[in-house]
Amino acid sequence: MPHVLRYGIRGGMKMISGGMSKARPDIQISFNSGIEKKKLEYEDTFPDDLPTIEDVKEKYGTVIWCKYTGCKDNKEVEGLQRTSGTVLKNMAYEPIFDQDHIWTGICTRKEVAIKFDEVRTAGAKVKVPSCFTASSKKSGHVDFSQFLQSDGSPLGGNIESQHVSDDGYGGLDSNNMYGE
Repeated sequence: MPHVLRYGIRGGMKMISGGMSKARPDIQISFNSGIEKKKLEYEDTFPDDLPTIEDVKEKYGTVIWCKYTGCKDNKEVEGLQRTSGTVLKNMAYEPIFDQDHIWTGICTRKEVAIKFDEVRTAGAKVKVPSCFTASSKKSGHVDFSQFLQSDGSPLGGNIESQHVSDDGYGGLDSNNMYGE
């Protein structure tokens, strides 16, 4: 008699060496969790090479704090962070969840454009500022050097290497096989 494996919601069988045994009767679910962010202190910090905000402005230009980590212009400088209270110039500002109010990424783009997007929430239209110049880390650039053979010639040959018998294939060729 052949071994048959059965699976079901209520339980099932699994093959083990030497025979069959009862599988766990419950559904197993696994969740892929993202990278856990380290908990940061709600305070302004500066790296040793950039001890003040003026030094940061001198190196990067106008400082634009940004949380869009998917943008290729977003950069995190080790040891550099600001708090929302400092950015708002309100030292009495105390957020409910301080981790959302710590700014670690800065935009390194020389020119930034901000636009307003209209967002509809519960029947109301709200204009929300968003970055017009944000771009993802994927450029769409194709590295054609990957298509070269070891001798430097293009993969698949080039136009000059086509065979004479290929004449007459194109519709504009006077020798085409369609007789037009």
